[in-house]
Amino acid sequence: MILVTGGTGFIGAHLLFLLAQKEEGIRAIYRNESSLEKTKKIFSLYSKSGDELFYKIEWVQADVTDIFSLEPVFKGIDKLYHLAAFVSFNPLDNKRMHQVNVEGTANIVNLANEYHVQKMLHMSSIAALGSSDNPITEKTHWNWKENSSEYAHTKYLSEMEVWRATQEGLNAVILNPAIVLGAGFWDEGSASLFDKIYNRMSFYSNGINGFVDVWDLVNIMYLAMQSDVVNDSFIVSSENKSYKQIFDMIADALHKPRPTFLLKPWMANIFWRFEAVKTKVFKTAPILTKHTARSAFRQHHYSSKKLIDTFDYSFKSVEQSIKEIAEIYLKYM
Repeated sequence: MILVTGGTGFIGAHLLFLLAQKEEGIRAIYRNESSLEKTKKIFSLYSKSGDELFYKIEWVQADVTDIFSLEPVFKGIDKLYHLAAFVSFNPLDNKRMHQVNVEGTANIVNLANEYHVQKMLHMSSIAALGSSDNPITEKTHWNWKENSSEYAHTKYLSEMEVWRATQEGLNAVILNPAIVLGAGFWDEGSASLFDKIYNRMSFYSNGINGFVDVWDLVNIMYLAMQSDVVNDSFIVSSENKSYKQIFDMIADALHKPRPTFLLKPWMANIFWRFEAVKTKVFKTAPILTKHTARSAFRQHHYSSKKLIDTFDYSFKSVEQSIKEIAEIYLKYM
C-alpha cells in the first residue's frame, strides 16, 4: 500500500491524481476537511471522473507533528511519498515551520523504519542546496550563512533526518525541485503569478531561477519510486529562466500586457523593512520579507544532468508548460 503525506498541497494533489490513475491501495493523510476540497478541485481540472478518482484514495485525518495520530496510518504501508511541509518566509511562522518540516519529518522516517516501509521518496527543495557553484548541482556545498531563510534551514535539516534514517535501514530518494509551475491553487505559490499578471502586474526583477512543470515533477517522483535507485538525491529543474522571461511568457499566454517596470534592489529593501515593522506591530503576514526581496535579484542556475542521465528523462519546455497552464486558467477563472 502507498502512503502520501502532504496530499492536500499543490504538488501532493497532482501526485495523487497520477497515482489514482495508475495504482490501487492509496492512503493519504489530511489535517482538516477544508483542505480536501482544494485537492478535489485539482482532480476536477483534469478529469470528468475526478470525484471517482478522488474517492479511490483512503483519506485518514492525521498530523505529521502528532506521532500518535500517525501510527495507525503506517500499518500495511510499502511505499511512502513524504510531501508534507510548511512554506513561509514570515518570521512569525518559524517555530511552526520547524515543527512541521524538521520534527514532522523525523516522526515520518522513524515510523517508516519501525513499520518496515520498503522505500520512501522525500520532497525537499532547491532551498536546501548550496548556492556557491554555477550551475548548482547536488554536490554544491551547503553554507548556513548563504542560505539565510529559516525555510531553507528547515528543509536542509529535514534532509538530514532522512539521511539519518537511511543509516538506520530506510531506503530513500530525495528530490530537490526548482520553482514548480502548474494549474490550480491560483492564490498561492507560482500559480498566483498567472492571477497577478492577468490583473496587470507591472513590475519584474532581474533574478534568474530554475523552473519545472508540476507534471514533470510528479512523473519523476513515480519513476524514482518504481526504480531501483535508493539513498540518492536529484535536482529537478527543466530550465533556468529570468523572472522577466517567465513573466513575459505568462503575459503573452494570457493575452495581457507584459510587465515593464524593473524593480530595483533599493526599492525592495525599503519595502521589506516597512513590511517588517508592520509585521511586528500588527502581527500580520508581510507581503515581502528580507529573504524574498533578496531572492528576487539572485541569479541561480541549476543542473538536472544527474537526474536526466539516471532516468533518461526529457523535460517539457517551460514555454509549453506556461501555455498549458494559461489555457486552464482562462478556461476556469
